[in-house]
Amino acid sequence: MNKLILMAAGAVLVSSAAQATTVVNGDFSAGNIGFNSSYAYLAPAGQHTLYPEGAYTVDTNPNNVHDAWTSFGDHTTGQGLMMIVNGATVDGVSVWGETGISVAQNTTYYFSTWVASSYPVSPAILDFSINGASVGGLTASTTTGLWQQFYTTWNSGSNTTVDLALVNHNTAYSGNDFALDDIAFGTTAPGVPEPATWALMLVGFGAAGYGLRRQRRAAVAA
Repeated sequence: MNKLILMAAGAVLVSSAAQATTVVNGDFSAGNIGFNSSYAYLAPAGQHTLYPEGAYTVDTNPNNVHDAWTSFGDHTTGQGLMMIVNGATVDGVSVWGETGISVAQNTTYYFSTWVASSYPVSPAILDFSINGASVGGLTASTTTGLWQQFYTTWNSGSNTTVDLALVNHNTAYSGNDFALDDIAFGTTAPGVPEPATWALMLVGFGAAGYGLRRQRRAAVAA
């Protein structure tokens, strides 16, 4: 009984996160679908796949597609897919985007992504773009393979749909190489469960504690 309650609370936590995320294939687990990019897609074909600047692929390890890049796993599971990018030498190019996402009016949204550099020189400089306007920026770490989460907030105002993009402003030829994973857009702050989720989890933990106390009293009585 106790285990079922705890499992139910955990299931709601996962469901809540899923409902708060309206991006299609934000973890790239479905491959090269559900998003757009102004970069050229190159299917993984060995360690020279991503030698051209302004190109990307979706794979499990940056070192699989470029022999000078650090070997590391994706953010989601450490073994799944991620978007791997060789930054363009032109400013303002959209690396990733999704259009026509429905939003509620006058609501605060969070736009987030996880970023890791695959080469230590001249890390990526990215903007969060909503409806063509910058709403915040980030600079990836010079430490390769270090996944870091960045996010920004945006109020929808009178908007009912949005176009999202991650835009690269680094134009370096050497370096400017990175990976993206677990891109999300929703009303829940990244990593923070909704209040209803916390309430159900506390109920589950309380019930579990009560069950354990009953078992201890029964053991003492025996």
